[in-house]
Amino acid sequence: MKKKITVLFFEFFILSIAFAHNIKLKIKSVVSESGECDNCGKVIVSVHDCEESFKTKSPFMKLELVPTSTEIETALELPDGEYAFCVFQDLNGDGIINSGFMGIPKEPFGFSNYRSKSVPGNFNKHKVIIDKDETIVIELFTMAGR
Repeated sequence: MKKKITVLFFEFFILSIAFAHNIKLKIKSVVSESGECDNCGKVIVSVHDCEESFKTKSPFMKLELVPTSTEIETALELPDGEYAFCVFQDLNGDGIINSGFMGIPKEPFGFSNYRSKSVPGNFNKHKVIIDKDETIVIELFTMAGR
């Protein structure tokens, strides 16, 4: 029985690698102090692979990126599937996105498939279908009155 489980696990692992795609994640409009970014807060990326993950804020994958300019690029590998990317810049270093009146974010934020013209939506609104190598661009937005 152990041998069957080991073989199945190994086959699943090999298949997941075989169908993984190279994804370049490009994050724009990162806040920097006068062109420099010595201590402007990490950029936190959470990758969600289903509606439940998105709703419960339990990411499939989480990245913490240290910005060196107003644009960040990073690479990751993802198997075929649907994913929603949520990004924010943790300006005060507390590890959470801070919000003010009515839940309006005080820190820069962005989502896949979001253009700031409306309220962010659910997983289906922000999902990206990954079935090939590609670049995903996410722009960070800062709400007025921050």
